[in-house]
Amino acid sequence: MAKELKDWFVPWLLTSREYNVGILDKAWASPEKGRLMLNENPIPPSDKVINAVANVMKHGNWYPDSFLRLRTKIGKMYGLGPDNVALCNGSSEIIDAMMRIFLQPGDEFILSTPTFELFPPRAELCGGKVVQIPVRKGDLQYDVDGMLNAINKRTKLILIINPNNPTGVFIDDKDLIRFCEIGVPLCVDEAYLDYNPDRPSKAPLIKKYPQVFLSVTFSKAYGFAGIRFGFVLGTKEMIAAFKRMFLPWNVSVMSAAAAEAILDNPEEVKAKVKHNNKWMAIFTEELKKVGLKPYPAHGNYMLIDATMTGKTTEQILAAAMDMERIFLKKIGEIRGKSGYFRVTPGKDEENERFLKFIRAYFK
Repeated sequence: MAKELKDWFVPWLLTSREYNVGILDKAWASPEKGRLMLNENPIPPSDKVINAVANVMKHGNWYPDSFLRLRTKIGKMYGLGPDNVALCNGSSEIIDAMMRIFLQPGDEFILSTPTFELFPPRAELCGGKVVQIPVRKGDLQYDVDGMLNAINKRTKLILIINPNNPTGVFIDDKDLIRFCEIGVPLCVDEAYLDYNPDRPSKAPLIKKYPQVFLSVTFSKAYGFAGIRFGFVLGTKEMIAAFKRMFLPWNVSVMSAAAAEAILDNPEEVKAKVKHNNKWMAIFTEELKKVGLKPYPAHGNYMLIDATMTGKTTEQILAAAMDMERIFLKKIGEIRGKSGYFRVTPGKDEENERFLKFIRAYFK
């Protein structure tokens, strides 16, 4: 008797969690609705970026090279060389590759909860076991002792997002070093660090701890979510491993041209960061006025605690859509409580609609 198709799949394919992006279909289909849900940058690429992409398309019939010039520019930003940089199709490609580099079926991957929801499914799709340690109650800081105590001989990979998504908190330097000292491969994700120009990158750690690597994306402060560009920073040996795992030509000439153009125009990024941080300050003040608890925003997202109102997360998101036609981000229960949600600053008009919603709904 012939097998059913599903019986040919690897066993962990259908049991892994799914990262659902169906909300994007709804958002694209209704552009009049505010996109305040997925940590997108509301400011589109500049003409300099657009022209750079248009110009390089004249050579769109050629395979890309290794982008040595671009890797050199990025390396210099961190005091590193081009061989310490591997380019990729957004940091989502890093997430996928790091699981396949370090995890075999049954190996364990330690991270916090809540976290960016793409990490657990990609680990499970390698047959890995996801070990999630809840953040501390109250300040939602990493439970460092809990994570360290969860390490065992099957632990092959650890994740620290800095600042964390969705809680927005930075890990203390001394606690981060505790993870480095363990010797287990450690990913430090700096997707949102660009919103904090006063905080340096943790890239110097790779010089002392060769098992540490950094994940960086241009999807946030740079506004390249749809262009798809990111990079890994690590030792030459670590970068060689990622390059071997990445597909050849994983970065298009168009996205590389866009990246180089915006790196050559830092004022564009500064303007985008200024817009975001201005609205985060306004959001914080107005949310407190209606009795909600906004957590410190160190990225282009803000976690909001509305559990004290008795409203569930689903009720809040539905009301935001009904009253002001804005998408907000669903956050699952944190320590058994519903009523958390997340907002990303959008265009000025969308942000005003968000403020109008919270004033009316939570008055």
